[in-house]
This record gives sequence, C-alpha cells and structure tokens, in this order.
Amino acid sequence: MKKSIILSALLSMALLVGCGNSEPNGSASDDGGVTTIEFFQVKSEAVQTFNHLIEKFEEENPTIKVEQNTVPDGMTVLKTRFSTNDIPDVFITYPIEADYVLRANNDYLLDVTDEPFIKKLNEDIQNRYIENDRMYGVALSLNANGVLYNKEIFAEHGVEVPQTWDELLEVMETLQASGETPVIMGSQEPWTSSVFNLNLIAQQFGPEYWESMNAGNETIVGDARWEAAAQKMLDVLGFAQRDYMGTDYAQANSAFANGEGAMYVMGAWVVPALRDMNPNFDEEFGYFPFPQTNNPDENVTISGVDVGLSISADTKHPDEALKFVEFLIDEAQTFADLDGSFSAVEGVEIKDPVLQGLLPNIEAGKVANWPNHYWAGGTAAEADYQSHSQNFFSHQNIEQYLQDLEMMFASYRQ
Repeated sequence: MKKSIILSALLSMALLVGCGNSEPNGSASDDGGVTTIEFFQVKSEAVQTFNHLIEKFEEENPTIKVEQNTVPDGMTVLKTRFSTNDIPDVFITYPIEADYVLRANNDYLLDVTDEPFIKKLNEDIQNRYIENDRMYGVALSLNANGVLYNKEIFAEHGVEVPQTWDELLEVMETLQASGETPVIMGSQEPWTSSVFNLNLIAQQFGPEYWESMNAGNETIVGDARWEAAAQKMLDVLGFAQRDYMGTDYAQANSAFANGEGAMYVMGAWVVPALRDMNPNFDEEFGYFPFPQTNNPDENVTISGVDVGLSISADTKHPDEALKFVEFLIDEAQTFADLDGSFSAVEGVEIKDPVLQGLLPNIEAGKVANWPNHYWAGGTAAEADYQSHSQNFFSHQNIEQYLQDLEMMFASYRQ
C-alpha cells in the first residue's frame, strides 16, 4: 500500500540522515540548516492571527520556517493540488466531509491517532476525525453561526432579543416600520448566501437524513420541510437592504459595523474584522442564536470544526509538521483570543465578550454540524449549493430552487 511505501521511505531517509549528519528529527534541510514547511489555510480572517503564531513558533524553533499560504476559494484550490500531487505539508481539513474521508481512506494523510497531543483535545469533537478506527486530522477551533445585532438600535425601538421564529419576524417588522434596515446581507458572493440558509437546513435535517440522501432515498421536491425552510429564507430577505445582491462580504461587514443595519446573520469568524472597523464594537453589539423554530428548546446553533489540521502522508518533513501542529494546540488560548472562535482544545477559556451570546448553546451541546460536511461530493457539492442559493436569493423561485438542489444531490451519488 501507499502508506507502507511512504513509511519505509521515511525510515530509510532517517537512517541515512542519522549516519550522514547531526540534523535534528532526521529531516532534510532546505537551506543552511533551515527546514521550510508549507501551511495552507483557507481563512482569510485568520491570516494575521497565524502570522503572529508562526512568528512565535519560528522564534522557538529557529531551524524551522513556516510559509503560510492563503488563496481565494482555498478548498477548491486544495482539491486541485491533491489531483496534481502538489500537496502542502500542513493544511486545513474538515472531519466527516467527503474530501477528508476520501483522503483518509486512500493514504493521503498522516495518521496522528497515537500522537500525545490528541489527549489535549475535546474527545467528542476530535472523534469526528475517526476513519476506520484511526485519526488523520486534528481539531483546533470551532466556529458557530448566529445573529449579530446592534444593541443601540434594539434599545432605541424597544425590541428584545427574539427567542422564536415568530418573535424574529415581529422584531424585523417593528424595525422596518421604524425606518431601520432590519438585516444586512452580502449576497454578491455565493458562500454568504449559504451561510445564512444552512441555519434552517441544519435545524431540519440531521446526519441520518444526509446518509439517506446520499444513498438516493430522499426527495427534495415535494418535501414540506424543504419548502418551509425555503419560504423562511424568503421571509428574511424581505427585510434586507435593497441592494443585498450587489453587496459583497466586505461591504456587508462594513455596513453592519458602522450601524447601517440592526442584524447580521454570520459566523463568529467575522467578529475580529468587525471589531477592527468599530472600536466600540464590544459595547454596541451582541450575538444571539438563530431562532429557527417557535420552540426555544429545539433551536440549535450551527457549529463545526473551523480550523482542523491534517498533514500530508508524503511530506518530507513529518517531524517538523507535527511539531508545528502541536505548537498550535498548545497556543489554543492565544488562537481563541485573537481569532474570535470557540476552541476544540480542553481548558481554553472563551473570553470574547460578543461570543458570550452563543456560548451557552455551545457548552450545552445545543448544536448541529454544518450539513455540507455530510454531503457526497464534498467541496464541489458545497460550491454548487452556494451557487444555487445565490440564484435563489436573486430570483426567489422556490420550485426552481428545490429542483436545482434535487438534481445537484443526485449528480454526486455514486
């Protein structure tokens, strides 16, 4: 098997290096005794956070250089790099997702099951990486999606944080009648549309449903649950700013941070960027769980692994890559503080004042994983879903939307 060949090759390299020089870890050096590893990550919001941590890592490990590589549409680029056998040393990966499962089962990823740092991670979260009783990825942080809101606008118009779907509609109606923009949306980019509507999909459909869908046992067209979710999407769009289809992610962030709208449905990853735009952000804004139903006890927060890390089985520098991953785990408190995320590492305290609004659901386990992590087709299916969601937000035709999704899921079945 490929893995056996790789391990044999690494062992041979280690023996040769051990006989020929005194470099640490038995890894080849790129230049002047310094080993360079590539870290490919897809979170543009986290570039500065990782730069900070990489600088500290390199200070503590002067013989290792980490090159951070972040590009637009990163997961698609990563998939292309796998197809051309140009695999980064360390890269972002998400458990359960079809791409991860495929790579884990075809010996593309380094087995980290027995690494000591695994014991530092939340067991329930980390176990999502199990494939055939082994782990090929590491969970560092968790995201969460909810409704950011402007406290001053809410107070000015006497509205409370909604706990149910009907209350959310009432709040939006009150704000709109008062001349406010109830919801800021940035649907010029397909992915932002799906970030919004996956809240409603996650509430309706769990892992068993997606397993059945992937097997061809579910029909979207004519399913009242899909129709109801799509109608709720349109209900909220009626309260968005007029040019939401012409507003991109950065513009939506700026508009919300500067008080141009009352609410913004977005993931916790956006909080540091909003804070940079408004020095009073922590005092003026809050966060609450998206109330998808009229039963507060049933409403869940969509949450999943935000930064998960895998190492290429073909890396020439496995020891250096493992050392970098372990360093990030040990620096999880710093990462959480800077990134505005929840942590998959035990003992990390979530100090961010805005995230406190979602923390009770996270701690109580009132969460649902991102539905796209269960889809056959992986990142390709996710990209198609984003495109269909954007088209739906533009044309607002429920029948066409559900037909498009029906064909999309069917196209990825084996």
